[in-house]
Amino acid sequence: MYIVFLIMLIIFMLSAPIIKALRKKKPKDVIRIEKNQGKRYYRTMVWMWGPAVVVIIISLIGGISLADLGLRAISFNYNIWFTALTLTISGLIIIFSLRTVILSLTSKKFRKKMKSEIANDDVALSILPRSNKEKYRYVLLSFSSGICEELVYRGFMVFLMQAVFPDIPIFIIITITGVLFGLGHLYQGWQGVIQTGIVGTIFVCLLLVTNSLIPVMVLHFITNVSDGFYLSEENENR
Repeated sequence: MYIVFLIMLIIFMLSAPIIKALRKKKPKDVIRIEKNQGKRYYRTMVWMWGPAVVVIIISLIGGISLADLGLRAISFNYNIWFTALTLTISGLIIIFSLRTVILSLTSKKFRKKMKSEIANDDVALSILPRSNKEKYRYVLLSFSSGICEELVYRGFMVFLMQAVFPDIPIFIIITITGVLFGLGHLYQGWQGVIQTGIVGTIFVCLLLVTNSLIPVMVLHFITNVSDGFYLSEENENR
């Protein structure tokens, strides 16, 4: 049964980004998208929670517990060097993300710099919030992303791979999950695929060394939500 679940999951992971990429808005539509950013966030959250709910239902049918999906206490099972490297990189990501939030809130110069860098990035302009109202919704979106994507891409995927192939080498798990996570962001272009693929490998490494999905969800949330502070407040009535 697990191999059927794994095949279904891989098919979903490969088809979903293609569908999203085909539905990607053209640059001329960016301004229209910005005007409906809040509604777009809610639609994206539905897109995220849908697969997560399906994973939970399938898990119940297949006798897979929440602990099997990674929702368990932290424990360290890997060698000290792999663990130390993973925790160091994860810590640096958190520090960099918090730095971004602090500078975005306190430095006009930093906000001006970020706005200039993002000005020609249609993907960023179609995603990032501007008003406080949008930012509140973006926090909810980041929370949903941290919970749902981790359940699907790390929790469920890693469990199935280890259940179907109990002797699978760790580097194969890291590579496959990283690639699939990267492809899941195909709508961001190939640069986005590579960047999220790298981040995805860090996430799965953190899952493996801590034996828990909870730290990964927290790291994922912090990484995502920090992006929402790049742009200054504009159009507060939206």
